[in-house]
Amino acid sequence: MKNVLKDIKLIKKILETQEVKFTVNGHTEYSKKEDGTYGQVLKVFKTNKFMKDQPTASMSDKYGLWSMNVRKFGPSSVTLYTYDMLQNKTRGRIKYEDVTILKELS
Repeated sequence: MKNVLKDIKLIKKILETQEVKFTVNGHTEYSKKEDGTYGQVLKVFKTNKFMKDQPTASMSDKYGLWSMNVRKFGPSSVTLYTYDMLQNKTRGRIKYEDVTILKELS
């Protein structure tokens, strides 16, 4: 996977408007590598849209086990939130500079 997209404004616009797969530097999982062996690989996330022509509503992992709602797209990062079973709010942030866009879903 090569990171050919380093323009932060363009990455922000793509995450806001398109369904795409992406990775975040430093977030790995144990999975099958491209060469067929197993080990730590970059975790793949995707953006999800609930309705056509609406801004991105959430981001999740490729299995759909992890999902967070988008609070806002700021100038340097996207702010996410979710609630656990006890209704405790958890917040997260992903910096655009750490994102690598892999491919478009739609």
